[in-house]
Amino acid sequence: MHFYKLLILVLAVAVSSARAELPDYQAFTAQGTHLLLWVSSERGRAEPEVQAAQKLATQGVEVWSLDPLYAYFLPQLSRSMDAISQQDMADWLRSALASGKRVSVLAVSRAAVPVLRAAALLEPAQRRQIGVVLMYPNLYTVAEPLAAPDYLDLGPLKGLRVRILQPRRSAATPWLPGLVEHLKVYGATVESVVLENVREGYWARETPTEFEIAEGRRMDGLLLREMKALGQK
Repeated sequence: MHFYKLLILVLAVAVSSARAELPDYQAFTAQGTHLLLWVSSERGRAEPEVQAAQKLATQGVEVWSLDPLYAYFLPQLSRSMDAISQQDMADWLRSALASGKRVSVLAVSRAAVPVLRAAALLEPAQRRQIGVVLMYPNLYTVAEPLAAPDYLDLGPLKGLRVRILQPRRSAATPWLPGLVEHLKVYGATVESVVLENVREGYWARETPTEFEIAEGRRMDGLLLREMKALGQK
C-alpha cells in the first residue's frame, strides 16, 4: 500500500513539473505569418471561442488557445488566475516569439492578470513585438458599486501595446478611463474600444440576445480588426 501511495506521489510531482515548463494549450495551426495567443477567462474555453479560432486559422492566423485554470487544475474562480505562474506564462510568450510569427495576445477578464504580469518579465524589446487585446480586463483588487476600484500591481510594461475591449452593458464600463490610466502608469501604450449592445462574455451567455449571438459568430472578424489596429496585421 505504501509503495502505491509513493508511486502516485511521484507521478503527481512529475506531472506538476512537466506543466511548470509550459502551459498546455490547444493549437489551431495555420501557414500564415501571424500567431494569436488566446487566453480564456476563469469560465473556461467556450465553444464559440473554438469556432472563432478555427475561422482565424483558415484565414492564416495560427491560434494557441489556453484555458489556464484547466491547465493548472485550479478552481473556476477569478482569483485563481492570480495563482498562475508568471514565469510559465512569460516562457509561453517567449516561445511564441521564437516561432518567428507576429504575435498578438487576447486575454479575457481576469486572465489579463497573468498575461500582463508575464509581459512585465520580458525585455522591453520583446514587449514591443507583442500586441495585446484585453477583453473587459479585471485588474481590480477591490471593486464595489458606486466606488472607484483599487487596482493590482502589474510590473513594468513599457513598450507593450494594449487595446481594451469593453462591453457597454457592464457595471465596469464607468471605470474604463481609470483602467486605461492605470495601465499607462506602468508604461503601456493603451487604447480602448467600447463594444455596443453586448454584455461581458456575450459569446457564451446562457440567455444571449440575438445581437450577442450574431456578434459571437463574428469574433474572428473582431479580432482581425484589433490585430490590424495594433499593427499586427
